[in-house]
Amino acid sequence: MDLFRAMTVFVRVVETGSLSAAGRDLGVSQPAVSQQVSALERHLNLRLINRTTRQLTLTEAGTDYYRKAQTIIEAVHEAGETAAGLSSELRGNLRIHAPVGFGQTYVADIAIGFQQSHPGVNVELILDDTFVDLTARAVDVAIRFGNLVSSGLVARRLGTLRRIIVAAPHYIAAHGSPETPDALSRHRQVQFNDAPDGQFMPLIGPSGPVVVPVTTIFRANNAFVLTKALAAGLGVGGAQLPLIQTELTEGTLLRVMKDFEYAPLEVHAIYPSARFVPAKVRAFVDHLEQSLKGVW
Repeated sequence: MDLFRAMTVFVRVVETGSLSAAGRDLGVSQPAVSQQVSALERHLNLRLINRTTRQLTLTEAGTDYYRKAQTIIEAVHEAGETAAGLSSELRGNLRIHAPVGFGQTYVADIAIGFQQSHPGVNVELILDDTFVDLTARAVDVAIRFGNLVSSGLVARRLGTLRRIIVAAPHYIAAHGSPETPDALSRHRQVQFNDAPDGQFMPLIGPSGPVVVPVTTIFRANNAFVLTKALAAGLGVGGAQLPLIQTELTEGTLLRVMKDFEYAPLEVHAIYPSARFVPAKVRAFVDHLEQSLKGVW
């Protein structure tokens, strides 16, 4: 058995999510892919993948082996490029994960520009507001908001998102503009459906943190949907400042409670920790950091 070949096939199965997709990517048949994975499992005397008719899932051993195998494969390719004098030309697959609103507004153009500058890189951008396991989803770089828990991942701070309170002009005309926490508590709230504070709005004011009880009448798990709900006059709510600049400029949303804001969100690029970080990952994170400098 060619161990490196089998390892490469296994990594592509994980990254593509199926035996057939890995076969198409590698230019071999699905049975050939299955044989390589099975041979690798026999060699290791470990089950790496649980196979069902519907999906493939990594075992605990498979997750650990995938992480190490990916690092080895990238290191081999990097060494080959360096030896051939081609290290300046980036190659390989780059899977990026980002929140929907921020991803569509900023990361999409950044990822497109990166691919245009590096035609040897195959970019896959996943926009999803859920928290994902980078290893399980074979993600190379993810954009994360908020405080980071210790996870063994590498993180680079990109900037800070301000979150302000807004409402539509016709909502304000009908219900008034809240300017104090007591007044805000009497207004209807538009909010993310997974907001950890539920029926409370935690704010930072002139005297420090304040928690305002609110009545939430509309929830969604997408920043664009919440912006539409706010612009439609459903209520008052928080919004990430960079994502509503157009609405503020056009006047379809107005800032209220100007002395109060949500706590700012730290924004990081995270990627799997390893002694070897692929050149494509380093290059993309550098490109991302430079491209976002004007956002904050």
